[in-house]
Amino acid sequence: MGIRFPRLRTLVLFVATSMLATLGVTVLATPASAGRIGSCASLRSFTLVFQTGGDDLRGNSEVIPFLRTASGDVELQHVWGGFANNSSNSRTVTFINPNWAVNSCSVTGAKLRMISHPEWYEGTDDWNMDGFSLYGYSSTGSYRYHMSASGAPLKRFTNTDQWWSMLG
Repeated sequence: MGIRFPRLRTLVLFVATSMLATLGVTVLATPASAGRIGSCASLRSFTLVFQTGGDDLRGNSEVIPFLRTASGDVELQHVWGGFANNSSNSRTVTFINPNWAVNSCSVTGAKLRMISHPEWYEGTDDWNMDGFSLYGYSSTGSYRYHMSASGAPLKRFTNTDQWWSMLG
């Protein structure tokens, strides 16, 4: 005699299996961390760390970082390549207007846009970003905010897919 599952048991089994499958995918997804360090502080400068995978960022391509805040996105100084394959590159930047500051408690994430400026003999640039970290500092230089994410790749930038964002 075979095992018979009433409809309710079948539904419960299906829901539980779906939840476990979703949890398994979530656990395997990109590890990320974000948040302020200590009490709220006025952030004035940032160190950005880019991990590049198997496709480099050319020297004539740029990355435009934005700090996402509760009151909107704030543009940081642009970062120019070249980032070699399988490398780590850090840049210290401030806001486009060096007199600006953002409260660490109002930061909601970061956005990056990669723009390719190919030479006449090149096609547009693509770039594999395997990791990104942002460290925020107060005007006194104290470390007050951090966010990071990684993957393989975390983001593949192309001419038609230029944006990446992270909540934090």
